[in-house]
Amino acid sequence: MEELPKLSKKLINLRESKDWSKTLVANKLGLKNMQTYANWEYGKSEPSSEMIIRLAEIYGITTDKLLDKYNTASNIIPTSPTDFTEVPVVGTIKAGPNGLALENYQGVESVLKKDLGGGHDYFWLVVSGDSMIGDGIYDGDFALIKRTPEFNNGDICAIIVDGEEGTLKHVTKSKDSIVLTASNPVYQPRVFVGSQMNEILIAGRLVETKRKY
Repeated sequence: MEELPKLSKKLINLRESKDWSKTLVANKLGLKNMQTYANWEYGKSEPSSEMIIRLAEIYGITTDKLLDKYNTASNIIPTSPTDFTEVPVVGTIKAGPNGLALENYQGVESVLKKDLGGGHDYFWLVVSGDSMIGDGIYDGDFALIKRTPEFNNGDICAIIVDGEEGTLKHVTKSKDSIVLTASNPVYQPRVFVGSQMNEILIAGRLVETKRKY
């Protein structure tokens, strides 16, 4: 039988010292699927930096203690809670009387501060639909949006069209038109010309996505 990685052994020892089940640990971490946590103990996958922080917190130890002596995974970088900031999660964005309105608040998700640029606000938008599956963005994914009207042609942006709920699309803008393009070929590009261009609000630009299991 193949020997477990040292980090897996550490997670097992910590959990058993508390007499906790895998399901209980997964719940404490906010994981939707217990198997995600179980795979860390089985050595089939590794927790992200964010999950390393949360694991250390629930066991009341430092990440150094969790990682430095026991971690053999080269892609895990020790971090501390001060390296993260909380960003709100919303299910819907709309055009409000004072600009962008964030609706259906669903809590917060942590983001490494170093991944965020200064001088801008950010929010997580829960993706709805399958229009962007060609870019690996699926229904239920979390899309981190930088609130800015600035973008380069071809960027994926969160956009609102004439009062509709916000969505993600590739945006291409010229002097006379704006084209919104999905990455699922089932959906045809939407072209706005002339005064129709005023119907579009660019809520922000996509920074990254993540998926919960």
